[in-house]
Amino acid sequence: MNTRIYILYHGSLGELVTEHLVSSGFADRIVGIYDLKVAAVSLDDPARDLPQDLPLCPCDLILVLGILPKAGDLVPLIAEKTGARAVLWALEDPNLIPEGRYSIEQELEKRGIAIAFMEPLCTLETGEHEEIQQFAKSFGKPRFAVRVNPKQQVIEHINVLRDTPCGSASKIAAKLIGTSYVDQQAFDEKVLQLHDNECVAYMGPERPIMQQAGRLVLEALKKALP
Repeated sequence: MNTRIYILYHGSLGELVTEHLVSSGFADRIVGIYDLKVAAVSLDDPARDLPQDLPLCPCDLILVLGILPKAGDLVPLIAEKTGARAVLWALEDPNLIPEGRYSIEQELEKRGIAIAFMEPLCTLETGEHEEIQQFAKSFGKPRFAVRVNPKQQVIEHINVLRDTPCGSASKIAAKLIGTSYVDQQAFDEKVLQLHDNECVAYMGPERPIMQQAGRLVLEALKKALP
């Protein structure tokens, strides 16, 4: 992946994804990281609320991770100033959905900048824009190749073909070596428990995003089993 990535974040999701991209060998692709703590933005003149210390690094793709709802109005301005060609926006918490989502989409489209909102980010499989497609080759909806010991009926090795952006898929895979896959219910419960220990997505009865993310990992693992 040759895409230059700029990360706008606030909170644990951004820290987790950034750390995982770095540990996965993509540190040289990250050209900028900024904790966008802005809580309110002027509707008449959003530009005046751009933080003075915001680095405007030329980039191809902006990752938006966990910023506050009103801070979203700054993203089109930042995208334009950095020369970004696409924005990939994670929606892991319904409390952080940008208030002006549709106006943000319109502003980005006016500037010729592609936008993809993902709920959650680990549902990403591909994209309409090249920069998002490039990111999705390495990070998004998990994919595995599993080698098993047919005699002992346990997992011997798991190759993570596409990891979740936060790294939960690779962390879970490492903890499943030696696990039996014969008892399907026990296997399902173990995978989902391991996932819940790693995932920082929102979990509530009205929007169980963490549960959705866990099912994605489980389904991908079961698909890869013989």
